[in-house]
Amino acid sequence: MQKIENIVHKNRGTFLTFTEETIRPKSEHIKPSLNLVLCGRRGAGKTSAAKAILGQTELHSVSTSSECVKHQGEVCGRWVSLVELPALYGKPQEAVMEESFRCISLCDPEGVHAFILVLPVGPLTDEDKGELETIQNTFSSPVNDFTMILFTVESDPTAPAVGNFLKENKNIQELCQSCGGRSVVLNIKDKRQITEMLDAVEKIRLYKEPSCYTTEMFAQAQIEKIIKQEKHIITLEAELENWKTKSTVSCK
Repeated sequence: MQKIENIVHKNRGTFLTFTEETIRPKSEHIKPSLNLVLCGRRGAGKTSAAKAILGQTELHSVSTSSECVKHQGEVCGRWVSLVELPALYGKPQEAVMEESFRCISLCDPEGVHAFILVLPVGPLTDEDKGELETIQNTFSSPVNDFTMILFTVESDPTAPAVGNFLKENKNIQELCQSCGGRSVVLNIKDKRQITEMLDAVEKIRLYKEPSCYTTEMFAQAQIEKIIKQEKHIITLEAELENWKTKSTVSCK
């Protein structure tokens, strides 16, 4: 908990953010806003996905920054905040914790409505698997309830070859099932699937309880990990003591 408090103190007001809240439209007809976190390995295409979703061609790429980047804009009649989370796999634990907490904080006060895992259509790489494991270990199991897979292509997303691959690849199917089957195939050069994706996120917001992943949930996940580690240490110490006792008896 002290580490989380230090991160909060260190990064207060220093998040890398583009497009200020002050430009947000005040229309009475705009739908409820959505806070999304784009995650995935290096080179997965998070910035390309952000450009496609927001319809903005000039966005700062997270690949050139080790910090989270926040983009905002109106999409399909609603205000959308997109936070690009840099790849976590292979980073020191402190950096992983810092960026993970930062991405949640950038969605305060409401929280993250969905984690959008960006994956190019194709077999999962070792880096993909490592990134997935790091995300799940860091945010804990509740993150799966708020995760959607965004498969990206640069061609027709309804092409039989795309659908057949996603249905027949065992690793892809297991991944989708772990996220409640929530997935969308997006042609990053075409915006027609954006509405489908946002509607799926809206279902999470409406039907999940709680409706978003918050900083409190992140903190609770870290507390539970610490408790689990402490219990494991106690178990190991008890086993060691038992082994010492048996060794002493056998030597007599």
